[in-house]
Amino acid sequence: MGKDYFLGIDIGNTKLAFGLVRDDEMAFSEKRVIPTEPQLGVRQAIDKILSNSRDLLVSVQDGVKGIGIAFGGFVDATRSIALASPNFPGWSHVPLVSLIGDLAPGIPVCMDNDANVAGVGEVTYGKARGYKHAVYLTISTGIGGAVLFDGQPLAGTQGLAAEFGHTIVQPRGPRCTCGSRGCLEALASGTSIGRIARERSQGQETIMHALVNKQEEITARIVAEAARRGDSLAQTILDEVAFHLGVGLANIISAFDPDIVVLGGGVMNSADLLLPGAIQVVEEHLTVRGAVPPPIEASSIHDDIALWGAIALAHAAVER
Repeated sequence: MGKDYFLGIDIGNTKLAFGLVRDDEMAFSEKRVIPTEPQLGVRQAIDKILSNSRDLLVSVQDGVKGIGIAFGGFVDATRSIALASPNFPGWSHVPLVSLIGDLAPGIPVCMDNDANVAGVGEVTYGKARGYKHAVYLTISTGIGGAVLFDGQPLAGTQGLAAEFGHTIVQPRGPRCTCGSRGCLEALASGTSIGRIARERSQGQETIMHALVNKQEEITARIVAEAARRGDSLAQTILDEVAFHLGVGLANIISAFDPDIVVLGGGVMNSADLLLPGAIQVVEEHLTVRGAVPPPIEASSIHDDIALWGAIALAHAAVER
């Protein structure tokens, strides 16, 4: 079997995803998704990453040409060490590139944070393809982002550029996992939507409660489903989330003036409930000074976009 496969690895706080793609095909030859289980510690997560990667490498009999890794947290400026993850306590300075590289000597390995990698996936395979200057936002457990020029993400001095989730949209607002207050992530991430709904629905009878067995099970997905069924509290919460998202997007667009903005991540399964309100806020802020807002769209491949971005990273590693 020829060396014509690329391995993508997406390391998230909820799930670990692995995908093998042959050449330029737009379908996975094999895909695995397993829970990360951060509550069980870092060591077991690393063991899962290495054992599943090893299995997939063996399955194609040394046929992998390149490996790309999307890490759900901060990476160092060399893109070789996974520094930390705000939603995975205990993760610290893990040399992921060398650990994966040891499984496949001689095969190039490339890593970046998951938002940058998802952005690369979007400009390679998704709605931002063909645009010179794009911004990508991922809204899931947390919120990350990427600014892409000619398909390449802006890194910044410390490798921490485009951390849009930690821009302030409500000064002195709710505490964020990063330690600051009023971050976009603290007001519009999937985790925050669930938290806000649980806090504000306490002691009430809502459609949200009818969809779960206990209060702790109310998540962003439940909030969206309840809103679709006419739950007024769920609708109010999502309207507020859309407002804060719109403020964040208006600031991002003002800063980078992109050709297009694409939003992905699990929360964008509810794009129809969030984007119209967010876009209205963007238009209110930008058009008043004569600016024309760029297209703002939900990704068409947001569930797997970081994994596809990792595949694109693997191709880039080989080309370099």
